[in-house]
Amino acid sequence: MQNKLMQRSEVSEDLKWNIKGLYESEQDYDNDVKKLQDLSCKFKDEYEGKLNDENTILDALKVYEQIKILIDHTEHYASLDVSVDMNDNFKNLRASKYGMMVSEVFANISFFTSELALLDVTMLEKCKSLDNNYAVFFEDIIAEKPHKLDKNIEHALSMLDVVLESPSDCYENTKQMDIRFDNFEVNGKSYEMSFVKFENEYQYDRDTDVRRSAYKHFAEKLDMYKHTIATDYNTQIQKEKIMSKMRGFDSVIDYLLFPQKVTRDMYNRQIDTIMTKLAPVMRKYASLIKKNNNLDRMTFADLKLPLFSDYAPKVNIDDAKDYVYNALKVLGDEYLEIAMNYKKDRWVDFAQNIGKSTGGFCASPYKKQPYILLSWTGLLSEVFTLVHEIGHAVHFSLAQKHNSILTQEPSLYLVEAPSTCNEMLLTNYLISNSKDEKFKKWAMSCMIENTYYHNFVTHLLEADYQRKVYDLVDKGETVNAYILSDLMKETYTNFWGDEIDLSIAEYTWMRQPHYYNGLYSYTYSAGLVVSTVVSQNILNNVKDADKNWIKFLKSGGTKSPIELCKVANVDISTDKALNYTIDFIAKTVDEIAK
Repeated sequence: MQNKLMQRSEVSEDLKWNIKGLYESEQDYDNDVKKLQDLSCKFKDEYEGKLNDENTILDALKVYEQIKILIDHTEHYASLDVSVDMNDNFKNLRASKYGMMVSEVFANISFFTSELALLDVTMLEKCKSLDNNYAVFFEDIIAEKPHKLDKNIEHALSMLDVVLESPSDCYENTKQMDIRFDNFEVNGKSYEMSFVKFENEYQYDRDTDVRRSAYKHFAEKLDMYKHTIATDYNTQIQKEKIMSKMRGFDSVIDYLLFPQKVTRDMYNRQIDTIMTKLAPVMRKYASLIKKNNNLDRMTFADLKLPLFSDYAPKVNIDDAKDYVYNALKVLGDEYLEIAMNYKKDRWVDFAQNIGKSTGGFCASPYKKQPYILLSWTGLLSEVFTLVHEIGHAVHFSLAQKHNSILTQEPSLYLVEAPSTCNEMLLTNYLISNSKDEKFKKWAMSCMIENTYYHNFVTHLLEADYQRKVYDLVDKGETVNAYILSDLMKETYTNFWGDEIDLSIAEYTWMRQPHYYNGLYSYTYSAGLVVSTVVSQNILNNVKDADKNWIKFLKSGGTKSPIELCKVANVDISTDKALNYTIDFIAKTVDEIAK
């Protein structure tokens, strides 16, 4: 039997992130929660109904900013602490209590943007001109004017925030707390199963019997919860449709794209182009997996199998630091100095333990240390995930240093560009650090397997499936587990054709939390288009490419996606960059196939 997952209490401190970088003690957290409650009440009493001139508005905005920072810090503390141990009753109760409390805070401050939206554009433009730090904030208020509801309705929606977020909470609780996997057996040997073990170990396992049995066991367990998870998801999308109607949008897709500052054409182009043009490339890559691993047939469970795993080094946590340094040093001293703090300041939670969230993410509390969640297995894929999340961490460190909390965050359309750029740079380091042609092919295959498969295939196929779901919702339809499985199977069949055995592949719609974050999945590929162009410009020594990239990172959310990409010398207004990226993938696969 493989090593059992530990309880959180059994995990060594050096494998945990430093939650005290956010609050030194529970009392410090409680103090800020109390401060937040008091300040939000005072803000409401002092400014509601009194936003009559630009000076009062700017004074109120500075208090609003303080409240937003307090929300950011306290919310991160409550959510991060429970994310690593969802079986801890105290942490769960704290998070639930926080959710109820912050709903009241949101209700107290909801009048502010509602009243601003009632002001004429001339007044808002005057406020915008007085302090450039808040220019984008006022631009957004102007853009949102047609979609703002009556102040009392906005207040009620804020009070209901904890209820409106419940589909996501229910999904996470089902996934992390209710689903319990039994061991599975292969050739007389017992293997422990969990979300983490499947996603981080078994789907890469060289033993075909283990890999395929693991997927079958994993999928069959998900199938037992399909109606619960489908109900959660249907509640989420029906909520979004209702909100889109209330705010005057014809389509839920338009409603979800609005805050991203992205057109429907850009969204559709991303999905349609990749589904059409990348599919033949990835089918060719799948045939290489089958050939190189001497498989009898190619199944869905085999798609994550490494192409040249004989070359794959095992990487321990300490050695990973050298990979990070050597990959990212091309970005310059300012970037590297921030990035290399990840180990010293304990940004990363490396542990595998019972009750911990799966996958990887980076959270960046405003002007505090970043927090990166991983489940370290020693595979090189974890180094890719590490540099990916460090990309998010440094991005927001730079953006927060140079911007207000109100303007720090770029459009969701671009948020994955800084992270995937780092993956490209890691691949370059692996290739340039060896004279062995087979090793170079292995490194290129790692880029396809980790960077492009994850972002341009996995998440893009999720996006295609998600678009089908929203199209149904826009037509007034509802969905259930059977419909969702059929839509997922249809997407996989369209992309992979009949060259892959797609038996029980349809259950993957239950694996991802992204569907509870609006139109997030497609942005992984959108960000990777930008990072492909940028990374190649940097590596080919295009003049000022590295400096322009740092400017991009520092800009935060002060520009629209199209304008921000111009800072990095990337044009996303047409399909040129997207086609360049698909061509880059195709050439890489051809090079591997030689």
